[in-house]
Amino acid sequence: MAGKEKKAGKPVEQSFEESMQELESLIERIESGEIGLEESIKAYERGVDLIKGCRGVLGAAEQRVEELSQKLLAEGRDEEDG
Repeated sequence: MAGKEKKAGKPVEQSFEESMQELESLIERIESGEIGLEESIKAYERGVDLIKGCRGVLGAAEQRVEELSQKLLAEGRDEEDG
């Protein structure tokens, strides 16, 4: 999965699900001991980046749900008043 990390110096966009899948794979590789110390450190760093990205996606989704909920409540109030 290292091919997904960067392309021409830029991180490759991947879905939340792809990021989670890659993170799980990294964790399994680190925990199994199948990779050495240096590669484990690189995998850990990649994992940190993946977690940050996932948190950003989740935060944006949470904000969007909140906005939609507020809109729904406002529309409900407008119907009651009208």
